[in-house]
Amino acid sequence: MSVVIKVLQANHGDCILVSHEGDLGTFNLLIDGGTSTTFRYGPRQRYAGALCNTLDDLKKKGQHIDLAILTHIDDDHIHGLVKAFESPGYLGQLVKSIWFNSSRSITRYFNTSEISENNILLAGDSPKTSVQQGKELETLLDEIGCMRAPLIMAGQVHSVGPFTLRVLSPELGQLERLLHKWPTDVESGETSSHSNDYHLSLHEIWATDKFASDLSVYNGSSIAFILEIDNKKMLFLGDAHDPVVVKNLRGLGYSNTNKINLDLVKISHHGSQYNTSSEFLSLLNSPRYVISTNGSKHGLPNKRAIARIIKETDGKIYFNYSNVINPLLLSHEAESYLSRLEVLDDEIKL
Repeated sequence: MSVVIKVLQANHGDCILVSHEGDLGTFNLLIDGGTSTTFRYGPRQRYAGALCNTLDDLKKKGQHIDLAILTHIDDDHIHGLVKAFESPGYLGQLVKSIWFNSSRSITRYFNTSEISENNILLAGDSPKTSVQQGKELETLLDEIGCMRAPLIMAGQVHSVGPFTLRVLSPELGQLERLLHKWPTDVESGETSSHSNDYHLSLHEIWATDKFASDLSVYNGSSIAFILEIDNKKMLFLGDAHDPVVVKNLRGLGYSNTNKINLDLVKISHHGSQYNTSSEFLSLLNSPRYVISTNGSKHGLPNKRAIARIIKETDGKIYFNYSNVINPLLLSHEAESYLSRLEVLDDEIKL
């Protein structure tokens, strides 16, 4: 039995496949879908992206996506999945169950009027069909018999196939803040720096470091969870808010003297300094801290977040794009710290 994690190249977004290979076959968990180009890109989307290639591989093996998780509504997490649902023979055929705190599910939970503008419309199969003429994602999920989880919130524990998922985010109040019309294209992280901080030395950062939390309503609604299987634990954070994750880890009994032992941590919000505090890192013991981004937007990853991980942990920091690493360290820092930064292989086996 083994667990395989593939952190797909999703541009500045997230798209992760976790597969458990056991006696009864393979169970596949897909977390987010990256940007639209993670599925297909180029003129008329003629070229297959990383997500499309991964789904093609599953089809060849006769496998499915047993659970898809759309952590939140930011374009760099959800749009690749939407494109895969729009394309015949992909997620509409492959996905068996889904977690998604959709606008419809949120308004029904709070017993308020549905906000029709928030419903996700899928383009039709014909190039002559506009998005407005397309089918709603929720209608498609009903038609294909896709199992829908109830609203996902902190404190819940779900058993899905061989996995146990302990939800750390979002909290109820964070979902309540989504009871309004959502922007057409939600950009990830209002508080992200739009220029990088790579000119600062690690020692300059450590000497003056103070944590300020992400204030984005949409990031705050992100699903974050501990994933447990075969005595292995992984932490997947989406773009979740640091104080909420810290609060709920402490609520489970973890502290800086009783750290949670993990095999892998997917760092929140592509390495933003506003989503990874030293306090949070002090609760963890993990050999792997994974950051998913190509470094093209918002100055991410922030060097301040990297500095915190280097200082507070003994683990290595892994990136799914090689070009991100070298700019993070000044020339005199490379000898001491470059060994802490690595490029991910195609897959991580636990």
